[in-house]
Amino acid sequence: MSASYNSLYNRNTISQLIQKIMAAQSLLALFPNGNVKKLYREAVKQLHPDLCSEPEAKEALIHLNELRLKHEKGIVIMDDAGSIWTQRTEAVFRGDLNLLHTSYQNFQQLKHLKSEAARHFHLYLPKQMDITDVLQVEFPFRALPLHSLELPQEHVNWVLSRLLELVAWLAQEGWVHGGINPRSIFILPETHGIVVSSFYHMKKVGERLRSISAAYQNWYPKQVFLDKQASSLIDLECCKRTAAYLLGDKSGLGVKLKKTHLGAYIDFLLDRHENAYTCYDEYRKLLQRHFEPRFVPLAL
Repeated sequence: MSASYNSLYNRNTISQLIQKIMAAQSLLALFPNGNVKKLYREAVKQLHPDLCSEPEAKEALIHLNELRLKHEKGIVIMDDAGSIWTQRTEAVFRGDLNLLHTSYQNFQQLKHLKSEAARHFHLYLPKQMDITDVLQVEFPFRALPLHSLELPQEHVNWVLSRLLELVAWLAQEGWVHGGINPRSIFILPETHGIVVSSFYHMKKVGERLRSISAAYQNWYPKQVFLDKQASSLIDLECCKRTAAYLLGDKSGLGVKLKKTHLGAYIDFLLDRHENAYTCYDEYRKLLQRHFEPRFVPLAL
């Protein structure tokens, strides 16, 4: 047994180790510093039934091995086109090639915008996309899909801020994304950034909306099903539904959050906003009134 092993894991810290394992959503969050594989092996040894009599050790060991598989094999989720496999800074989209090509072409249109604002908002786009029989996506930093995540209020605050800022830029360029949801947005934990990963439903403002995300159709404003027209209202509603989802209301509707979260914040999520700039400005003022500005590390 090495000296570092003894110092990291002893009788005084085994309970803390178990707690950290059970709370972790990834090996990188559990072992943010050092050699992940080495630290994983040392933790497994410490939790072995022959060495550890803690009642929660077995459950922690199971969860630890699940984190290892997730780390080694990546994450697989389903989206509008098919499946997404993602690990660290890459993702592979498989499924409906027509949708994948649409996503790629719309990404290219945004990537080729050359305005000063566009150069800034390219940070919200994948670093690169390539398409063959699959769509390969490269992110600038380690990225995780919002799907299945639940985050504290302070993190949802900045995620929604970036989403609304993104929508305001799209509106300025004359576009509607049309499919913002937890499966189309990735979070960059280390940089507090977001990246849009898919563009299946994107249309110019005022154009006929040809498709929506079926899995989240109840997030769209009722007006969409009447006039079928692309408008910023769609993106703003889907941004707010995504925030409610991240706060713990998987329906995205947000009403039940009134019992557990700041009323003014939930009222904002439930209010109707049609102008992207007005909505973003109102949200920033809401944050200034009710939340202290500070950087909180995100361990995912």
